[in-house]
Amino acid sequence: MRRLALLLLLAGCATEPAMAPMPRSDRALPPPGLSEGPAGARCADHADALPALVGRPEAEVRSALAAMPGIRSIRLLAPDQPATRDYRVDRVGGVVRGGVVESLGCG
Repeated sequence: MRRLALLLLLAGCATEPAMAPMPRSDRALPPPGLSEGPAGARCADHADALPALVGRPEAEVRSALAAMPGIRSIRLLAPDQPATRDYRVDRVGGVVRGGVVESLGCG
């Protein structure tokens, strides 16, 4: 019984093996939330044009947004639909109700 207790006590003192460090690269890409579109273009470059698209049909808005340089992602959701809160400079988000865009914004 003493041997078992001694083994259990020693097992609790054991250290974990060291993990190998992750390889580093000088050419690592920035996180997606910090990336910019081609030639530095961003959604914010088109912020003045977004209000003109509110109130239009979803298909028309998607087509207009897809033609804007620097916008790589379009996220149009129903009201109260859950979504991540990460910010991306190349994404336009908005709310669609009944096939009509109610709001648009960058991020």
